[in-house]
Amino acid sequence: MDSDPLRSLPVWAAFTDAQDAIPGLKITVAGTPEIIQCIKAHPAVTGKVVIDEKGLSLSRWHPSGWSARRDVKLACAALLPTPDVVIDPFGTSQTRAFSRLVNWRRVGIADLSEPSRDSDYSSVFPLPPELHLLQSIRVLFAAALNYSLHDLAPNYGFLTSPVDANQAEGNTAADLIVDVSSLPWGYELFQQFRERIAETPLRVIYLEEERGFNSAQRLLKNWSKIATAHYILTGLNASAWLAAALGRPGLCLCPNDSASSIGVISTRWATQEMINLDHAPFNQPNIVVESIIQVLERQSTAAADAK
Repeated sequence: MDSDPLRSLPVWAAFTDAQDAIPGLKITVAGTPEIIQCIKAHPAVTGKVVIDEKGLSLSRWHPSGWSARRDVKLACAALLPTPDVVIDPFGTSQTRAFSRLVNWRRVGIADLSEPSRDSDYSSVFPLPPELHLLQSIRVLFAAALNYSLHDLAPNYGFLTSPVDANQAEGNTAADLIVDVSSLPWGYELFQQFRERIAETPLRVIYLEEERGFNSAQRLLKNWSKIATAHYILTGLNASAWLAAALGRPGLCLCPNDSASSIGVISTRWATQEMINLDHAPFNQPNIVVESIIQVLERQSTAAADAK
């Protein structure tokens, strides 16, 4: 797995496709401890191989590089049942190093810019570079495991958090979660948004950047908050993908002209989707904040009418 959950979380949809096509399929994931903890939320994941990314990036003649490769080989040799194939949809230096260490069939995406790198795999599949990351991963898995994709609307395999939100210490469902880390606004624009939200009775939680936490650790820490929030506002990051996978509604503010190519795609079971915004004025604070207030007011009215 890629250590960044922004790139790895979409693999859940491919896991569900494969599980539906091949009953009894067992999936082992390889990656850092934190990304494994994220990805193993999918019910098809039954095994893990923990890798030392830093060690794998070093030469095999370096003591740490040699040790990291030895640990991978030992962990893979202990896997039962023995895997039939290793699929690498990421093509990073670490995932390629892992692939080279195993004796199973190795499948990856063809590197059209540097074909010599394709020798890292037993077989490669050329995918159009304009294809969305999520769909690229799904197509790769279908080709590698020999099944057909009948529906391009993804099913990530679950609609609830693996973290028990009711047991999460001090957890209270928020009306709005705002992941500040990747919003495309400067300080002044963000303050405009924050001041307007403060005028409402909405319960808002701001997820700030935290020193010493990598992306996967940060996601795990905030998982239950995202899973139970009534609405999410975020940039294009792991929080957006988690919300989309869990069927949470919200807004994902993408870089200009990128919503259709790299924006998040909600699970097919979502009653309200994550909406990607990549153009002014719709991605500006004054429009965004009023839209969110209206949505949450409608949610509150509907909940009151249902009682």
